[in-house]
Amino acid sequence: MLERSKGMTTVRRWTEQDSLPGGQTPWWWNAIHYAIDIRLFADSDGDGVGDLDGLRNRLGYLELLGVDTVWLTGVPMTGVGPNVGDPQQAATVLESFERLTSAAHDCDLRVTLDIGVDVADLRQPRAQQELVRTLRFWTDRGVDGFRLALSRRGSSAESDTDGVDLETARAIRAALADDSDRLIGSFIEEQRSSRGVWDVDFNRALAETDFEANGIREAIGKELAACKEFGTRPGWLVSGRHFPRQVTRFGGGAVGRARAHAITLVLLALPGVVCVDSGEELGLPEVIGDEAEMPTQELLGARVPMPWEGRTPPFGFSEATDLCLPAPEDWVGMTAEAQLESADSTLSLYRQALEIKRTASAGDETENPSVPRELFDDDEVEWYGAPTGCLAFRRGAAGLICALNTSTQRVPLPPGELLLSSAPLEGGQLPPDSAAWLATS
Repeated sequence: MLERSKGMTTVRRWTEQDSLPGGQTPWWWNAIHYAIDIRLFADSDGDGVGDLDGLRNRLGYLELLGVDTVWLTGVPMTGVGPNVGDPQQAATVLESFERLTSAAHDCDLRVTLDIGVDVADLRQPRAQQELVRTLRFWTDRGVDGFRLALSRRGSSAESDTDGVDLETARAIRAALADDSDRLIGSFIEEQRSSRGVWDVDFNRALAETDFEANGIREAIGKELAACKEFGTRPGWLVSGRHFPRQVTRFGGGAVGRARAHAITLVLLALPGVVCVDSGEELGLPEVIGDEAEMPTQELLGARVPMPWEGRTPPFGFSEATDLCLPAPEDWVGMTAEAQLESADSTLSLYRQALEIKRTASAGDETENPSVPRELFDDDEVEWYGAPTGCLAFRRGAAGLICALNTSTQRVPLPPGELLLSSAPLEGGQLPPDSAAWLATS
């Protein structure tokens, strides 16, 4: 049986002096971000490349999924998307962008944006001012937050530019002080000098960890301790533009998919901000294409366009049929349309987990009485003792319990009422390569 241990890790609480007017925590405090590379999501004009209007046409899907924020990369004129030199083309992009942000806000979705930043340049006051102008330019067009995509284009790997130094980062934050509800986050290295400056540290710990309980627990514990030390909100992800999707990383096929389902419940049980990479909720694997057929522009290498519906590629992504990297023909059962019709699909698991989180945070006892309101309220993470190859933790004294089994044997669950499991229980026990959520008894 999984037993409680004395080990405990906490993350920084939102104190009264940090609160927004009215004593509220900011909108991003526990937000679920849905990361989208615009070029691979949905094509509206038939040129074979995803675009802003294509995303706007698919916002209903994101409402159905239950995320809080769309996190955009590949947007033109941001430093991580194509450059646009023609003024008329730039105006067209901005019109589409403003239509997107307006429609997203009408759907109660926030919009966050990747902005490319050269770390070495940012040590110059003029570059700092230019970045501030850039951020304000996009906030004026409805952007609710940013993830700074830091690069080293102007510095050597040996130089002291692993991150933005504290003075630079504080100057940028001070210049945006009137936008106190805007999220500013960044990917981080373990001990980077700029930790503690931005609102959220999006870390890569779980995106680089094997499917093994001790390693997963160590990665989580180390990041929670670092966020407590530096006073930032944890930001979690298990895949992304520079990391293999978990289905492939954890072995591929049925085993990889089962493990991906399990790590999803661990991810969504943690305190902080969570980033879901588009296609992750469909359980998509990586697709390794013929290098000779790769496009000249960088299209994520092993990523292909989002499969939406139908029985043949490109599965509703575009009216064009000659895409450089079309989805495999055997993805017919992995489209969003097919998975919405299956209660056992990866998409259904994500929707159930996000619905539990949303309901628990809604504060309405009548909405779903079976979901306790306090499940995700406490940021304290308390670890339990567990059999070899397993881990379990609880959110506070009466919060959610999450158990993970990475062993080859089924194991008993900790005491509590079962809310959700990534695979059917076997004789009331948690099978290998699976995870479960429970409410404290």
